[in-house]
Amino acid sequence: MTAASVPPQRLLGAGRVAAALAVVSAAIHLALLDAAALGSLAMVAMAGACLPCAWHLWRSPSATTWGTTAALDVTMLILHAPVLAGASGHHHASAAAGALGWFGVAVVVGQLGLSVVAALQLRSSVARPRRDLGTGSSVQV
Repeated sequence: MTAASVPPQRLLGAGRVAAALAVVSAAIHLALLDAAALGSLAMVAMAGACLPCAWHLWRSPSATTWGTTAALDVTMLILHAPVLAGASGHHHASAAAGALGWFGVAVVVGQLGLSVVAALQLRSSVARPRRDLGTGSSVQV
């Protein structure tokens, strides 16, 4: 195992926070299920899409995992924007469901922010390898 494959400790912490946010996002999708609507099948699928990222973010957040998470977050924001704005003709049964939806957006935006910060940190650590003071050789962070 090379040093480049082991995430820095600060990214592991950020990965665990992002993993927790992904689980919260899955729970929000499940909480918004409507047994009378066929769209509930899509909600279950969306909830399931959160869990693989959560697993990888918790265990070993790689650049690929962060990139996938960011791509899914952006996709979720694009798909959910018309629903939350009421432009698509869909509506939730209560104001509480609408508030839960907006909370979900905040969760996704937080996770997207973590993904961007992690990607920038990974990029800078690859671009600038440190020098090992004892041997003079390069050490990947």
